[in-house]
Amino acid sequence: MSDGGNNIYKYMTSDRKLNGENSKTETTSLINYFEKSTGVFNDDGVITQEQLIQIQQRAHAPKNIWHGFISLNKEMSYKIDTPEKCMRMIKRTFGEFFKDMGLDTNNIDLICALHKDKPHHLHIHFWFAEKEPKCKYRKKQTEFRHKGKIEKRVLDRMHVRLNMDISESHPRLYVSRDEALRELKKISALKDIITKDDVKEAVLELAKSIPKGYSFHYGSKDMIPYRQQIDRVVNKLLMYDKTARKADLRFHTELETLRQKVNSLITGNGNDINHYKIDPKNITLVDDIANDYKRRQGNLLLKTVKYIKSETFETKIRHKVNDKGLKRRLAISHRKVGKLFDGLLASFGGESELLERDFTNRLQEIEKEIEQEREVQGNVEVNTASKWTWGK
Repeated sequence: MSDGGNNIYKYMTSDRKLNGENSKTETTSLINYFEKSTGVFNDDGVITQEQLIQIQQRAHAPKNIWHGFISLNKEMSYKIDTPEKCMRMIKRTFGEFFKDMGLDTNNIDLICALHKDKPHHLHIHFWFAEKEPKCKYRKKQTEFRHKGKIEKRVLDRMHVRLNMDISESHPRLYVSRDEALRELKKISALKDIITKDDVKEAVLELAKSIPKGYSFHYGSKDMIPYRQQIDRVVNKLLMYDKTARKADLRFHTELETLRQKVNSLITGNGNDINHYKIDPKNITLVDDIANDYKRRQGNLLLKTVKYIKSETFETKIRHKVNDKGLKRRLAISHRKVGKLFDGLLASFGGESELLERDFTNRLQEIEKEIEQEREVQGNVEVNTASKWTWGK
């Protein structure tokens, strides 16, 4: 861009856009909201005036500057109604977006601004560009990336990523850790969005993250720092494997059916003849079984990750160039790890169905126990009422 992104920046940071159409004062501006010198931010937080000057200077170079916006409807706009919420969403989603584009995430200048000029659908404007030329074409020196068009595949993946991020933190619509996945069942091309290579990269990264000698069980103390990462890898497996995804959907459907029934029994809804109320602490049974299911899902993954960790060749010493022994050990390790990963993909669907069947039976047993307890307590209440009537 000839103006180095200045026009876009002025549009993004205008007081009218940041505060709303009728705003004529800076007292409620995002600048004062942050008590900073600028109202723009990125995945690292608020951009200071000094950082902004450096970004604008780099933007004058002859290179691509990409610009876009993220807009939410009236119902979901509260998800980005403060800059802090926007920052969290940007941090969780834009890294993978840049990777899909083939860009180095450490070589990106990113500027974002929240616009409140349309309260019925708040939106975030953003622009980004490469900091330094790192692409090598036919010339010897490095250059900025020539291609400016973003592939539809990359945009599709970003849409799914944003939808999942927004859905996972929606307390009114999603009561389980991964109900957003069940909405994604409507997308027929999930396997094209989450590829085998994506899953393999996530599994290998997990194996690399966990130190040797740790207990590879989801419920162990060793796994506490890695549980979120384990959950994300399980999600990718579910999105990739249709059989596992359907089994997961059946379980959560049964779980929510039981949860609603327990909630209705707790509230009573005014329909019970004896006005019997179940103790609210009984609802923990549903939460406990949901957590246990989550644990077992994680163990399905960790069982393979443990073997991948042991078969991954690692060395801390320097080897000679073209060391044949090193090449042989790396080739053997690569082949064994590949087989273990392929075995995980081949078995995950079937094991997920067995897991779903086991837990669905447990849910049905809980439902029967609740009904039996309700009948017993109801009979006790009737007998007690008769005793007091006789006494009178």
